[in-house]
Amino acid sequence: MRIGIDMDDTITDSWECLIPHYSKLFGIPEEVLRTRPPYSRSLDKPIDLDEYFDMVLPILDKVIPNVHLQPKVKETIDKLYKLGCKVYFLTARGKGHTDAYKDSKEYLDKHHIKYEKIITNCGNKAEQCKKLNIKLFIDDSYHHCKEALDNGIDVLMPLKYYNEKYQEFKHFDDWDYVYDYVKGRWFNGQ
Repeated sequence: MRIGIDMDDTITDSWECLIPHYSKLFGIPEEVLRTRPPYSRSLDKPIDLDEYFDMVLPILDKVIPNVHLQPKVKETIDKLYKLGCKVYFLTARGKGHTDAYKDSKEYLDKHHIKYEKIITNCGNKAEQCKKLNIKLFIDDSYHHCKEALDNGIDVLMPLKYYNEKYQEFKHFDDWDYVYDYVKGRWFNGQ
């Protein structure tokens, strides 16, 4: 069975690590940023995305390689591989990074996380899931999860303050849930 997994704010705590930097760069108090959707959607006024990426590139290049890995991610992925699953990382990382693929690969390798493939600058994750025959997609983004679900792909969403209102998805706050879900749904609890 093939599983597609996002990186930022799905296996990592990227937004939480970026908040102090966004606060300084955009002049928005950290406590306010913690109540808003992440990244460019957290800004007070809409901004041209090219301008936005030019502004945040130095921050992303500095912070993203050192963000925290969510607890139990590595152990869960190891257990999924023992079941016979294959993991594909689908990340929107792209324009805001000097080398998104290199950063993503180095991060996963540093944490000894198994994977089959990394796809960066992935705008349409549902399309990639279909191409790769992915059965389960895990992402924190409503947009990406909705597209996957609309394409018949099963979805799990890590519970975040900015996505908890979307009740059409199965949320989880512990990676043990992911393993138990996969085992029960595709491997008959064996």
